[in-house]
Amino acid sequence: MTLLVALLMLPAVLYLIWRYRYSSRILLPESSGWSFTLPMIVGSFYLFPAAALVYFYIVGDIDILKFPKLLTYWFWFGLVFVFQLTTWVLIADGIQLIASFVSDQRQTIKYLFAQSLFVLFVIIFCFTGWKTYRDTTQVEVNNVTLPVKNLPEKMNGFRIVHITDIQGDEYTGRREIANYVDKINKEQPDIVVFTGDLISYGTDFIKSSAEEFGRTAAPLGTYAVVGDHDYWAGTENVEKALQQENIPLLKDENYTIEVDSSISVLITGVTEVYSKSSSPAVVDSLTETAGAATLKILSSHQVKDHLIQSSKNSNYDMILAGHTHGGQIHVPFLGMRFSAAGRETPYVGGLYREDNLPIHVNNGLGFTLAPIRYDAPPEVTVIELSTE
Repeated sequence: MTLLVALLMLPAVLYLIWRYRYSSRILLPESSGWSFTLPMIVGSFYLFPAAALVYFYIVGDIDILKFPKLLTYWFWFGLVFVFQLTTWVLIADGIQLIASFVSDQRQTIKYLFAQSLFVLFVIIFCFTGWKTYRDTTQVEVNNVTLPVKNLPEKMNGFRIVHITDIQGDEYTGRREIANYVDKINKEQPDIVVFTGDLISYGTDFIKSSAEEFGRTAAPLGTYAVVGDHDYWAGTENVEKALQQENIPLLKDENYTIEVDSSISVLITGVTEVYSKSSSPAVVDSLTETAGAATLKILSSHQVKDHLIQSSKNSNYDMILAGHTHGGQIHVPFLGMRFSAAGRETPYVGGLYREDNLPIHVNNGLGFTLAPIRYDAPPEVTVIELSTE
């Protein structure tokens, strides 16, 4: 995936290197070392994929976690920076072309626009760096008010915290998860629903991630479903760690929470991951036998059409899911925003509606593949129910 991204950004990198070399020759003597400085910075974004190729050639395998973190950060920052800068350089070139047609001061125009490109480089470099740091490290709390049909007055203001994709690993350790949990507890939720991926890989981080996650404080409990990385790490390993923290891991099952003698909340936990897609027959059986709970929630790691249809057929009040990390990195280019998750599903992040069924996809906390975020900050979602 890293090499594919490197190939996709190569035309933009080559364009920027050529453009800044050309502008340098206008502003500086050919012998000046400064004429190579900015093209070298742009080219240095390829140190990580180049090192990975050499490593693969020598060892025969690639483990990106073995590389210095600085190289990894620099490459993924470069992805966003390169396409953002290319957008503005193309705009500047378009304006320059028009100005050259309407003015006879072509040399002056070339000089001014060459200067502007260096100003753009500094501004966009600083802005992209600041925004990447902020979106990667600052957990946002997003509040969603959700009207629910026939909701009892006693449940008006009921608070569900939806979280997902903690992804415990070298990048998301105890400190980051503890901060995440502190944000959750500060919102005083009635229940917490976690839609999968406690860890990123292996088993090394299961215990520590579960221990920190187990500090969530909700009077009606915290509930989890299986994520892709949980499944690959061994569902039984994740389930055991969560059980020790009194967090049920729902695997294709219904779980009823009695709020009081007349009010109940039902959570249908479905295992919907790459390696185990839920059977439509199983999902229909779960939703059809759910009964008449006051509030019905379907929770899964991924959103799929048969989950939506089954939930609508059985009058569920919402679907909660994760998996996408909100897109994690939204690459800006010519006024558009691209993300890998956007190629996979229309449910990338936020609140969606299919007819009268709300579908909420949370951004999560941790990372997949790249250790940065851009335009998709880590998120705690507080869903507050209201009577219609």
